[in-house]
Amino acid sequence: MHNRYTKPKCLKIVAIIHMVMNQEQISKITKVLRDNSRGMTVTEISKEIGLNRNSVAKYLEVLLISGHVEMRSYGPAKVFFLSQRVPMSALIDFSSDYIIILDRDLKAIQVNDNFLKLTNIERSAILGQRIEDISLPAFNTPAMVSNLKAALNGKKITQEIECSIGNKRHYCNVKIIPTTFEDGLPGVTMILEDITERKKMEEELILLSNAVKMSTDSIVITDIDTKILDVNEATLRMYGVDDKSDLIGKNSFDLIAPEDRENASVVLSDLMEKGSRKIQEFKVLTRDGTKKVIEMSLGVIKDADGKPIGLVAISRDVHEHKKTK
Repeated sequence: MHNRYTKPKCLKIVAIIHMVMNQEQISKITKVLRDNSRGMTVTEISKEIGLNRNSVAKYLEVLLISGHVEMRSYGPAKVFFLSQRVPMSALIDFSSDYIIILDRDLKAIQVNDNFLKLTNIERSAILGQRIEDISLPAFNTPAMVSNLKAALNGKKITQEIECSIGNKRHYCNVKIIPTTFEDGLPGVTMILEDITERKKMEEELILLSNAVKMSTDSIVITDIDTKILDVNEATLRMYGVDDKSDLIGKNSFDLIAPEDRENASVVLSDLMEKGSRKIQEFKVLTRDGTKKVIEMSLGVIKDADGKPIGLVAISRDVHEHKKTK
């Protein structure tokens, strides 16, 4: 069983070794690894810098412990890479995300301004505090604490959290990243991405989806090339088909009677040019070849940048109404 106080003692020994080790050889090893981003074995490093394998292995062991070098195993071969560590100051100062950095005891040692603005907590109330003691319930859950401890052991984790700040509900995607400090001690960097707007859109889409399911009108969603992506139950009844798979993937123009397809093409071109919703009557073909008259409201679906990405057609059967007139 490992004693929790063993590691600092080992690190002191490492520091002493660093002092007496030949810094020129260390520089040679780090330089050759920097120049070979695909990694190198002990033998390759030994040949490149003209130093025996045993000495190279000892240098690499210390560089591994201090976090300056990473090692990956490929079968029996051990390949070494220079650690790709981003300076914390740059990470903190220039990131648009919300960042908090914890030491090995899960105490906050750095936090960026964006995190303070998001949480509305003073810096002095965060720094030096264990993550469980910061007044954010989402950080106090057993799952979060467990993930942070796993990160201390080298595991990178992504977790979604929900938290109420003031009167607002926020959703964040949290990247929990193992971190090695300059003294070789482990820590954790938490990078929070605010996904509140995305979650709201997802909730709205669920509501819209339910509305689509309950609608008595036919609703057909296509891509920009009029290929059918989704339909509701009312559409299945309108066209006399049993399952969505009978329609999804087909071109929506195939549902329109041949004599009306040219007119439908003109209506679509006008819609794409002007962008305004179009209401038009068309004859359509059911599964058994029967023709019926529908009234269709056609609109464009746009992405967040206003670019057309699809079409939605809402139709109702007016065939019987036409017959009685």
